[in-house]
Amino acid sequence: MPRFSSDLPRPGPRAHGDPLVEAELRRWIRARGRITFAQFMAIALYLLDGGYYEAYVELGRSGDFLTSPETHPAFGALLARLVHSLWCALGAPEPFHVVEYGAGTGSLCRQVLDAAPHVDPAFDHALRYAIIETSAYLRATQQAALLDCTDRVTWVHPGHRAELAFGCVLANEVVDALPVHRVKLEQGKLRELYVTMSADRYLETPGDLSAPELERYFHRLNLRPPEGAVVEVCLQAGEWLADAAGRIASGYLVTIDHGGSAHDLVARATPRGGLKCFSRHGWTEDPYDRPGLQDITAPVDFTNLTLIGASLGFEAALETSQGELLRFLGIESMRKRLEALDLSVMERRRNLRALSSLADPQGLGAFRVLVQQKHAPPFALAAEDVETTLWGPLLPGEPVEWPQP
Repeated sequence: MPRFSSDLPRPGPRAHGDPLVEAELRRWIRARGRITFAQFMAIALYLLDGGYYEAYVELGRSGDFLTSPETHPAFGALLARLVHSLWCALGAPEPFHVVEYGAGTGSLCRQVLDAAPHVDPAFDHALRYAIIETSAYLRATQQAALLDCTDRVTWVHPGHRAELAFGCVLANEVVDALPVHRVKLEQGKLRELYVTMSADRYLETPGDLSAPELERYFHRLNLRPPEGAVVEVCLQAGEWLADAAGRIASGYLVTIDHGGSAHDLVARATPRGGLKCFSRHGWTEDPYDRPGLQDITAPVDFTNLTLIGASLGFEAALETSQGELLRFLGIESMRKRLEALDLSVMERRRNLRALSSLADPQGLGAFRVLVQQKHAPPFALAAEDVETTLWGPLLPGEPVEWPQP
């Protein structure tokens, strides 16, 4: 989930991580001598009661980082137009299920549901929303935030997979937080970076690949990183895609995340790799700083998602940047109409700045968007002015209605 900014302040000096996480990491390393980075990342982020997503994550302006829904509610309002297009392509079925993985604070769910009646009342009537959340900590946050939507929102246990007839699966900044292996090219040979400990410090040591799937990843892409460069490989992406494919019989999968093509991530890899870690709106490239107390993310290989998806029955329908998608959905029209709202100078400036950041090519606008379809027809986006409502400025205040065109 990131968190992309070139001017974020860096965190303060090194501190100890969560005690439960630190103890578990030491136990694993003592028992095995070394662990893969994927194992390190899984413990640091997802250990029950101690991992970052289980105990410490805070989203929003007062938290660790901003995702697009926390940046401005226009994100969900515009994304609702995309979901509406998918619903139309399927023949306007009722019910139509939206299944969101890793819903964070519940902001995107709220924004889509709020926008739906303004996009199309029939679409709003057909819409059913389900959230798949592995973190009990975040699930409680979402349920509190969506308390008035319990008639339309359900929480599905990650292990329960009942296939729905028609729907759309959403994953906004989810895949980048799946555990990754780190692979380095040394003297022309692929080597995996393992995690060990010495004098209470985490160290990386190269070794043979821990799984044949890692070699197959590079073979399938017909790519090798430059000598000395490090690449993050997410083997769990296949498991996640298989889970998503089993959620709907006919419909679409929308993945939004930071990353790029395999060529971008592998052929242009550097010795530092692509990890980014976030805490209190600061960032670092050191995943071993305060394990459990900071987010750890890796760039998403969208070529890999497309190839794996094809083996699971998904066809690639659209790949673009977040900025381009939002511009097509009407963010510029929304900006012009926002300028006409009766807001204070400060509120207007704050809203316009946040709205622009959603499509900023140096930040969130550079995120990639991949739409894959399964037993579903091609869809068409209607490029027209947005006739919707902004449900509240970023600063405290009463909701403000858009002026009608």
